[in-house]
Amino acid sequence: MNKMVQKIVLHIVLIISAFFTLYPFFIMFAGAFKTQEELMKNAAGMPSDWTFENFPRLLNYNSSIIVRTFFNALGVSVISTIIILFLASLAGYAFAKYEFRGKRLLFIMLLATMMIPMEVNMTPLFIMFSKLKWLNSYRVQILPGIANVLAMYMYKQHMENLPDSVIESARLDGAGNWQIYRKIVMPMVKPATSALAIIMFMGKWNDYLMPRTMITKQEFMPIMVILPTLSDTGTSYVIPWELIFTACLIITVPLLIVFFIFQDKFMDSVVMGAIKE
Repeated sequence: MNKMVQKIVLHIVLIISAFFTLYPFFIMFAGAFKTQEELMKNAAGMPSDWTFENFPRLLNYNSSIIVRTFFNALGVSVISTIIILFLASLAGYAFAKYEFRGKRLLFIMLLATMMIPMEVNMTPLFIMFSKLKWLNSYRVQILPGIANVLAMYMYKQHMENLPDSVIESARLDGAGNWQIYRKIVMPMVKPATSALAIIMFMGKWNDYLMPRTMITKQEFMPIMVILPTLSDTGTSYVIPWELIFTACLIITVPLLIVFFIFQDKFMDSVVMGAIKE
């Protein structure tokens, strides 16, 4: 009887948690298909008269700046994710399967950098990139974050579980380091790669502080920086919440696509991380 009560209480808690998690997404979705008048009267319910006018209005906003910034964010996020995964996998492989002097100290020092808040680095980074003349460019949004310690750490943890016998057998067969990495190690850590692809893409896609600090020209801005300006009218004019909801819906789509592409391998990574030999 006690177990039944516990299950009922657990399910009630999960249902309530799911409701509070999903309800903001429902408001966003419904608000994207409402007129401004209906949104003011019925902000939390389903649209009584569905409209798609908000999408062309948003795309034409400020000379189609939304379209430009959307593809800016998409390009920066995709390129950053690919570079991060490549470099992190190389570093993780080196720390997991090679022995060299100072390996433990270097690894600890890299992990220690994760304890420093990004906000602390903003001022020196701004000064450095201004002297390099990197401000207002795509490279200032991509290159500073390509050495990702979290990705390196996750790769190292997964690669340490790979049997050394497989790698040694490949070496005896004449395979070089690059061939072992590309044809043996990386296929065996696909779950970790998928999980990191989701995490890194989301992190770069949702990044606001770095581009907001380093970019002042709209042509280089990602959509996350432009999105708050939809409500920055500077007058008593009513904030176009229907456009804000529409923009939020649009920028959610790439995240959902990436998650659905990698979700199976992502769950495999979670399961592998929970298994101890």
